[in-house]
Amino acid sequence: MGHWGWLIAIYLFLGGLGAGAYLTSFAAEKGFLGKKTNLNRVGYYVSAPIVAFGALLLITDLRQGLKKPWLIINMFLNFSSVMTWGIYILTAFIFVAFIKAFFVWNKKQAPDVLSYIGAILALATAAYTGMLLAVVEGVPFWNSYLMPVVFVVSALSTGLSLTSLLAHFFEKHQVHEERVSQVHLWLVSMEIISITAFFALIYSGGQGAVAMVSANLLLTESLALPFWLLLILAGLVGPLVFYVQQSRRQKKAPLAMKEQNLSENADMPAGVNQGASAKSQNALLLCDGAVMVGGLTLRCLIVFAALPVWNGLLS
Repeated sequence: MGHWGWLIAIYLFLGGLGAGAYLTSFAAEKGFLGKKTNLNRVGYYVSAPIVAFGALLLITDLRQGLKKPWLIINMFLNFSSVMTWGIYILTAFIFVAFIKAFFVWNKKQAPDVLSYIGAILALATAAYTGMLLAVVEGVPFWNSYLMPVVFVVSALSTGLSLTSLLAHFFEKHQVHEERVSQVHLWLVSMEIISITAFFALIYSGGQGAVAMVSANLLLTESLALPFWLLLILAGLVGPLVFYVQQSRRQKKAPLAMKEQNLSENADMPAGVNQGASAKSQNALLLCDGAVMVGGLTLRCLIVFAALPVWNGLLS
């Protein structure tokens, strides 16, 4: 849709990704992702830079604003605009997240109030990326109360995947909590449900004919291939199947370990279990990457499928 292109889609993705990464480390720090976890630091480190870079892309996309800086200044003063609210939310989140990362980097205990304010601002940032589209009445496909829900769930899912991926490479202690797999599973399931509800609302006729045309672009027409292949299959269904299988394996693992310890047959080489574990880890990393690809694809498709009500398609 006209001016809303790649940079805006990437900005929406990075805003949610950074917010989700902060919330992942916050949840890990508070024990919501298990008693032993290695996810309680890296999300704090990357959250502010990711959101700041996304905001830079937004400013870059506002080419007219670069030529006329007072237009950007005006965005800070128009308090009736959702974009103005978002600018203050993003600015506050980046500031708080940088301070939190400073405490974590120096291995100092940050004040609880700072951590909680950061979590609230992170959630607001994720919601804002959806609200920015939802309030555009001229684009019926975007103008849905479910848009922020879809974006928040996707932000949590991609943020958890990014944090897990980075922790694998940069944290010394590798800990694989059953709770993390369960949360992965819940988030992907919630994302599937929210996207399904989003399209169900459109096809119920509640958002008009133009919204249905946009939905058709994704489901059956020009954007169908990336929708079904990158978003649905790679970004949602594939990870869902993997997380279900992993959750089942982790539930069986304690029993299997007990049986192995009681067994008198010790002929199985240790490398067999190590090889299986390595394959599982590679699959997990691939799955985390697929979730993030799906999250980026979701934003791009939603932006590119937008059709304004004044483009003649209502006739």
